[in-house]
Amino acid sequence: MGLGSRENKPHRIGFRFALQGIRYAFAAEWNVKMHVFAFIAITIISVLFQISPFEWMMVFLVSGLVIITELLNTAVEHLLDYLTPEQHPVVGQIKDVTAGAVFIAAIVAVAVGFVIFLPKIIALF
Repeated sequence: MGLGSRENKPHRIGFRFALQGIRYAFAAEWNVKMHVFAFIAITIISVLFQISPFEWMMVFLVSGLVIITELLNTAVEHLLDYLTPEQHPVVGQIKDVTAGAVFIAAIVAVAVGFVIFLPKIIALF
């Protein structure tokens, strides 16, 4: 078998490496912190408004989507900075596209938030 075969790799659980990556992204990237804090805030608001199980599912899905796209954006940016330390227009375009993916995910999350929370907020008044 080749060097990349599974037999040559040590058998270990990847959770440790995944958590290291999340920890690194949280420590190094302001946007990751912002999205995680937004998730914590929306979770607290969701508890206060006693949202339904379906609404919880939607909050978790869109929040996860935003955090996942931010982590992928961070990974792509770091990879491109490593491979091409000098500025290059194509690298800039790729970074813009991945940032656009995060932006779209955030817009979707805000839209879902409005659908879930706006009627509850209006009902308070």
